[in-house]
Amino acid sequence: MFSSVVQYPARTPRSSAAQFVDEAHREHSSMTYAVAMRATRDPEAAADVVQEAFLRLLSEARQGRRPDNVGAWLCRAAMNVVISRARRTTVARKYAPRLVDYSMPEQPDTIAVVRESRTELLAALAVLRPAERTALVLAAHGVTGPEIARHLGRTHGATRALMCRARTRLRASVAVGSAA
Repeated sequence: MFSSVVQYPARTPRSSAAQFVDEAHREHSSMTYAVAMRATRDPEAAADVVQEAFLRLLSEARQGRRPDNVGAWLCRAAMNVVISRARRTTVARKYAPRLVDYSMPEQPDTIAVVRESRTELLAALAVLRPAERTALVLAAHGVTGPEIARHLGRTHGATRALMCRARTRLRASVAVGSAA
């Protein structure tokens, strides 16, 4: 996992790990902060990156793994944190619009128009014969012509002619209703 890590026995005392990280912090914190600052260009973000890098170093030291070149290890850890944060930010920015629903509830005037149109359509459909009404409603729901023909017990050609006549009668009924 680490190319330049010296393996110490896992029984290393925790205070020894803390002392190791404390010494590394005194020696390398300013350089690690400079690397993070150069990558983020934000003092607060850079401070968070440095803190995360030193937490990772503490975790490794507690597990008995100490890098040979602590400064280089901290710079690489800081850059890994910066890259990871950038990826998370990109994903968050990409999917954030999905979290908010900007749609407005239907307005009362829209509801009234839809109900009125539905009432007019039902009245117009009532003028049609049952087979015509059934064929048009099935077609409106996406049923194919051959399936409608099977449902009505007719040939496909006869069903097409029936639907053409039904649409003509429906248009005429709607035109008369809207003119009145």
